Amino acid sequence: MEEGKNKITKKQLVFMIIQAQIGVGILSLPHDVGVIAKQDAWMSTLLAGVLSQFIILVIWGLSRKFPSLSLYQILPKLLGRVLGKVLTISYSLYFMVTGALVLARYSDIIDKWILPRTPNWITMLLILITCIYIVNAGLTSIARFYVLVSPILILLIVLISYSMKDANFLYLFPVGDSSIPTIVKGSKEAAFSMLGFELFLFIHPYVQASGKEKLKAITAANIFVTFYYTFMVFASLVFFETSTDIALTPEPLLYMIKAYSFQVLERTDLFFLSLWLIVVATSIGNWLFLSSMGLASLVRKKHYASFLPFVACIYLILALIPDQSRDFEHFNQFLGPTHYIFIVIIPFVL
Repeated sequence: MEEGKNKITKKQLVFMIIQAQIGVGILSLPHDVGVIAKQDAWMSTLLAGVLSQFIILVIWGLSRKFPSLSLYQILPKLLGRVLGKVLTISYSLYFMVTGALVLARYSDIIDKWILPRTPNWITMLLILITCIYIVNAGLTSIARFYVLVSPILILLIVLISYSMKDANFLYLFPVGDSSIPTIVKGSKEAAFSMLGFELFLFIHPYVQASGKEKLKAITAANIFVTFYYTFMVFASLVFFETSTDIALTPEPLLYMIKAYSFQVLERTDLFFLSLWLIVVATSIGNWLFLSSMGLASLVRKKHYASFLPFVACIYLILALIPDQSRDFEHFNQFLGPTHYIFIVIIPFVL
């Protein structure tokens, strides 16, 4: 990327990491963690935030050794030209598959809740066009857009908070009833939803801040996301009876707010989803950005914009493959080990 036109501030970095971490998984997180850790799911979410912070320290340590290089530039420098290119392609493919899964989950929820008769490829194509437009202008414009839409996250909290007026806090007891291994297992599910901070490895050279200021910024973002997700899980736990309701409810947050209406707002769940769409767009936009950036680095192009339509087509093709919930499970089983490899092991080894 052209450095002069892609500088961002440390405050913009905070919002970029927040938007990268909060994505489509916010709707299913209480269900995924609650099935495993039951009423102690909120502990699993907090633990996931702590584990994420350890990974962030590793990522920051690598960026501190190469303050002017992104990961795509670090790979050939440390591992040689051939192996560096192989890993660059691998990272691009990893981001493509991850982004395609996010796109498929988005389309599945839109199909179930809003547009059941609209073909999935149409809803996917519309959001991909939007994401291309967002990402095309460069890192500075992306950061400004993410700052602009971040207040939406507060609106989502307000909607969920209102539904807690009928909460039953007794559902949280007995606290600590789940075993420690079970809570740790639940934290693994929560940690997958918190991924996105790896974006820092690719944009840190363009942040106008010192190494310590960058660490403070990404840490602040992770703390916010940890408590944000913990609140969402906590709200679901005190609204649903854990052992039965949450296990049978794939999107607990939507069912919570669907029960309420206001004088000027009949379908609160649709309003929630309208705001959620913007959050998903920023998430898919991040994966488009990282995939295209990787391909551009392979051919030593300064700007990645010309690769966006090609990458978006791959996203669309891959996202049309999963058709049922079992397919999503297979995708997750495939991606599980790759998350550890690309986000934890490779940065640690480097």
